[in-house]
Amino acid sequence: MGAYLKFTDFLWIPIVLLFLFPVVRHIESHTAVDDIPVEQGPLMSGRESLDSLLAGSLGKPVIVNFWATWCTPCVGELPVIDEIFRSMEGRIAVVAVDIGDLELETLLKFREEVYLSMPVIWLNENDAAQLKVDWELSDVLPITVVFDSRGSETTRVAGTRDSSFFRNAVEEGSVPDTVAEHQTPELAVHINVVGLEADSLTQILFAEAVELAGEEGVDFYDPSIPADSLSMEELYLPNPGYSYAQPCVGDACGRLVRTPDELRQAIRNLLN
Repeated sequence: MGAYLKFTDFLWIPIVLLFLFPVVRHIESHTAVDDIPVEQGPLMSGRESLDSLLAGSLGKPVIVNFWATWCTPCVGELPVIDEIFRSMEGRIAVVAVDIGDLELETLLKFREEVYLSMPVIWLNENDAAQLKVDWELSDVLPITVVFDSRGSETTRVAGTRDSSFFRNAVEEGSVPDTVAEHQTPELAVHINVVGLEADSLTQILFAEAVELAGEEGVDFYDPSIPADSLSMEELYLPNPGYSYAQPCVGDACGRLVRTPDELRQAIRNLLN
């Protein structure tokens, strides 16, 4: 791919594709509701929707944010990016790409509670896997890639950032070293372990998680317990029917893993 990604490579896709791939869900204005400050933006699905949006955004800086509902840092960062989108509407393009949720229904449920003006695109497991290869994305979320108005990649960061970071990235075309240094995430390890408490694999994962993060750095959720199940829903942690661990370091989270070896490797990847 080289040092810079060029989204001009996507210009072969007619802009009309943005409309041919229907909006999965678009909620009309909600500004009349006091606790909903913004109007819900469009939700699309498929890699073609992303490519079409990028092709149609040439001439503007673009922020592409990769995230998932189960990534707590991601969810906290989304409103920050959305505020940049709203305050600079018409001058920049922004898209939040969900590459971590296996089911569209998970994202739909998330959007019942979280309102974002910027476009959101959901990719299924195959599209997400191929996009990670094509864009050379690491196994961590969130990841943000910023393009300048010519379609050249200028900034790529893993982990959350504040509004000044994103504003600098789109207005200045790059991020000053002082800003990058100021926002270096603290490398505290935190691991969520999900599974039935009596399950042997759950016990093995939990023991490994404690070894890696210490007891204070591990949260355990048994989906068969109503209180834990409710907590999982609030955190958008999936319940796939098998035990897993979600590793996080600082303000970035890795993919869900199912074995101690995968967990150790995921933590190493996040720390590097």
